[in-house]
Amino acid sequence: MAGLKCREVLPTAANYTSATSEDSLILSGSGNVLLNGGSSVLNVVQVNKSTNANTVTLSGSTTIGSKLIYQSGTLSTNPSSAFTLNANISVPFEFSPGREIIGKVQRTGWAHGADVVFHQPNMRIASSNGTAPSAITVSMLPQSAGGDPSLPEREVKRAYQITRTGGSGFESSVSFAYLDTELNNNLEPNLVTWHLSNNEWNGFSGSITREPNANFVRVSGISTAALDNEWKLADPVYSMNTTAILRGAWNGTNMNTNLRNAGVIPLNQPYNTTPYNYAGLESVASIPANVVDWVLVEFRKPLSGLASDAVSSSIIGRKAGFLLNNGNVVETDGITPISVSLQKQGAGFMVIRHRNHLAVMSNSLPSNETGSYSNDFRVLANAYKPSGAASDPLLQLNAGGQYGMWSGDANRNGIVNATDISAIRLAIAGSVSGYQFTDVNLSNSINATDISLTRTSIAASASGGTPARGTETVQTNLPDPVITE
Repeated sequence: MAGLKCREVLPTAANYTSATSEDSLILSGSGNVLLNGGSSVLNVVQVNKSTNANTVTLSGSTTIGSKLIYQSGTLSTNPSSAFTLNANISVPFEFSPGREIIGKVQRTGWAHGADVVFHQPNMRIASSNGTAPSAITVSMLPQSAGGDPSLPEREVKRAYQITRTGGSGFESSVSFAYLDTELNNNLEPNLVTWHLSNNEWNGFSGSITREPNANFVRVSGISTAALDNEWKLADPVYSMNTTAILRGAWNGTNMNTNLRNAGVIPLNQPYNTTPYNYAGLESVASIPANVVDWVLVEFRKPLSGLASDAVSSSIIGRKAGFLLNNGNVVETDGITPISVSLQKQGAGFMVIRHRNHLAVMSNSLPSNETGSYSNDFRVLANAYKPSGAASDPLLQLNAGGQYGMWSGDANRNGIVNATDISAIRLAIAGSVSGYQFTDVNLSNSINATDISLTRTSIAASASGGTPARGTETVQTNLPDPVITE
């Protein structure tokens, strides 16, 4: 064919630098090759090395004009450099199974509607609405090439950085590819995308499609501003290994299970009312053995990192589960430690709430890569106490040093005082029984014992005084005891 220029770079060539446009460039053989397309365009580039250990590495940015055929070898843009492999979105990229480009790929001539391939068949971006960018650049580093997302958090060991050129008001759908060997104990059915903003990983809440057999996660609805970020994949479900005791149910050895034995514990979580307003769908067909009651577990992460700012607006995940008579907080199966899906990553504060005991919050729990947080609320030092607080966050149960959550918050306002005693007296007068807020000792009956326990809470508080005067209180150390949103 007249004018056709085809060049094959064999293993004897250590590098190839283009001075003029080439119709076809074949990179084959067993040697390693440095490729620099320069200012010219390489219309068809075929990478077909003898083994996958043989590399083709960019020594300068390179533009492909018609087609990329990647059959074997390792193709890298030299990620530590600013070099990019460039191609218009109309240029097809063909990959043999298992082949993917390492480093930076830029697709130019961007237009809405096209689902554009980048580093491999399952690394794609499409856009819609607004003004399209002129180009999108993606840097993708697999673990084998040092891919490790910023900050020591839970993550799939592959790093992505997306940069747009121009455009405004558009939305994107992105497929993020990964390998099974990079999962790093993250569970594929749970994987979500995360973007780094203000040095904090934020889970993206758009529409997510997971394809574990093809090893990619696709997310839609990414805004123009959000697209320009470092991205990663990670499992948002964190195990909350925690233990607590309800003072009202404490019998000196463990907690009673009278409510379960009486069959009055509801099968659906009960925290869908004020002041909790939790809309979770946790439910069971029957209450498991050794269950004391439902509790609500929260994880809070204020932007400041300060416990005093860990108010309800800083909740990044919460879930209802069961408290067992030994103090363990578990899933609805009655066995597994409760886990919570979080919207952010990093250090934060665990909270346990109960419907007639004062809520308790941990001190700051450090971030980790294992996907778990642990706190034993039976230990006083493990509970947050603000400076100047009138009472400890927990009440000592016995000489052995165990502590329990304050009982008697019959009206759920985060304070135990004479108002709660009045509510209990009204319940006694009305012969109320069963699953009631005024049943402070969780015995399935409301009587003088509930009044006594509530008075004990008041008397044991640091405010001192005689409960009968009705002016003494004990208050939760949560920054905001009542949630009203």
